[in-house]
Amino acid sequence: MNYQDFLVNTNSNNTNANIINENKKLKEELNIYKKENENLQNEINKLQNDNNKLNNELVKANKIISNFNNNQNNNIEINNKINNLNEMLKMKDNIINDLKNQLKNKERKNVDFDDILFVHFISMDQNINCPIKCLKTDTFAEVEEKLYQKYGEYRETNNNFTANGRIILRFKSISDNHIKDGDKVQLINI
Repeated sequence: MNYQDFLVNTNSNNTNANIINENKKLKEELNIYKKENENLQNEINKLQNDNNKLNNELVKANKIISNFNNNQNNNIEINNKINNLNEMLKMKDNIINDLKNQLKNKERKNVDFDDILFVHFISMDQNINCPIKCLKTDTFAEVEEKLYQKYGEYRETNNNFTANGRIILRFKSISDNHIKDGDKVQLINI
């Protein structure tokens, strides 16, 4: 083998060795990139899983919000219905009270004839000599008011009343004050 062949052969061996070394380096570098690619792929998969979990939680949260909003709307509707029912109750209470008053007035009109009596008022100054029609169940204050409707000037004075030698108690009924039909009631100015 001559020198030139040797050089070609050496160069060829060197070139082959360089190519082998270069191949080896490229394979190692490729393996590094493959591992890096594998790690990145694993990271991507993990992030996708996390993203899916977060999307599922977001869907659940949106459902909860939607349910809450529906409940708020339902609560407003329920409150409106309650308010309407309360107004209806007030109206019905007013109607019931009106009917009770009408019934009382009818009961008053439909009294037993024996319950009607006349109380005869006489003043000490002889200015009043007046019978007032009333019921045994009327309070004396109600009958006194009827007297003042006829003799308004006596409303301005401090008055006491006696009947059958007894002082009359204003807020007791006529029968509780032992006043009978035609009894005279003395008005005493103080």
